[in-house]
Amino acid sequence: MPKIQLIKCHKNLNSRGDWTIDTVIHLDDGTVVSQTVPEGASKGELEAISIPVETAVEIVSHAINDALVGEDAEDQEKIDRILIDMDGTPNKQHLGGNSMLSVSLGVAKAVAESRKLELYEHLAFLYSGRVPDTSFLKFPTPLFNVINGGKHASNGLSFQEFMVIPSTSKTIVEALEMGTSVYKTLKKNLEEKGFSTGVGDEGGFAPEGLTLPRALELIKSAAGENFVVGTDIFFGLDAAAESFHHQDKYVIPEESLELEPSQLNDYYEKILNEYEIIYLEDPFYERDYKGWVDAYSRFSKKIMLVADDLVVTNAKLLEATISKKMANSVIVKPNQVGTLSETFDFIRLARNNKMSIIVSHRSGDTAEDSFIADLAIAVEADFLKAGSPVRGERVVKYNRLLDIYSDING
Repeated sequence: MPKIQLIKCHKNLNSRGDWTIDTVIHLDDGTVVSQTVPEGASKGELEAISIPVETAVEIVSHAINDALVGEDAEDQEKIDRILIDMDGTPNKQHLGGNSMLSVSLGVAKAVAESRKLELYEHLAFLYSGRVPDTSFLKFPTPLFNVINGGKHASNGLSFQEFMVIPSTSKTIVEALEMGTSVYKTLKKNLEEKGFSTGVGDEGGFAPEGLTLPRALELIKSAAGENFVVGTDIFFGLDAAAESFHHQDKYVIPEESLELEPSQLNDYYEKILNEYEIIYLEDPFYERDYKGWVDAYSRFSKKIMLVADDLVVTNAKLLEATISKKMANSVIVKPNQVGTLSETFDFIRLARNNKMSIIVSHRSGDTAEDSFIADLAIAVEADFLKAGSPVRGERVVKYNRLLDIYSDING
């Protein structure tokens, strides 16, 4: 059993030009791996705290290193428990969720390397107790973010992400071909109509002057040029409603709207009826429980009603969400909770309650990190949210899926 020999950390740049951390794990069998951590722009109030990068570097390289040197790297639960106990806070504010996650994921990656396993194989073993049969691997369906708004762009569009979703019957290769096709067609159409084709944080286009209906019309038109909308391809929306929630109202300036929660649900119902939307994420502010409950009663039998900020990959918050019947699908972002073991606990709870699982990136990511692609396969996630099919930090996740697919299919 390989033991942890040394843990060192240094600063690294992410896709937004902000500093993040890169943690290097050394095992006593000579294995050396590194692991960066992402950072979100739109954050849930209750997710793990990311501490300043300089502080995180010191904590990882000294306090965490001192606590973990000599520990069995294969005992992931013990490693994570040491980190959780060292921190001693519900939101990881002492050690920092970023510090803890870089070590937790890094140790898992190091053990996979040491055992000569693919990362997804080792993660599947940690999650389920077995290495998966590659003949029956489930690949997640990608959710392609093709128009950005909200906190991911400065274009005056209140809603944060507009996604195209290939049919789940498609292979990962077919799904990626569809995503890139729609993206390129949309770019051409935007240019022809005089819109800017600059991109937001996650690679989706960020033209000014759009409303939600106009954005959906443009996407639907682009998708319909080569595919059958409602059969081959569908649409999704991440409202990230916290960003336009003000004093108990939902303010959508580009449409001159100021809505009560019940009116916002009426707004969503109209949109759902007009477009092939099968996915609605964070339709309400995370503490607007009444809005969530109403949305669940109205939409949960028709679409994926997806909780992100409401649950922040936290099993206790998910228990409350299930009890109150507020969502039927969940986002999984390991950096919201801080350790791999807690991420697995969250996924198991969601899976046991028959919820759809969407493993997700963050808007500030790095071009070296494809960990979530392996995680999605390991836990048999239904979907992977990794942004548009452009920008290195997004494409690296998709390419990792393609590499795995190629390896097992020859």
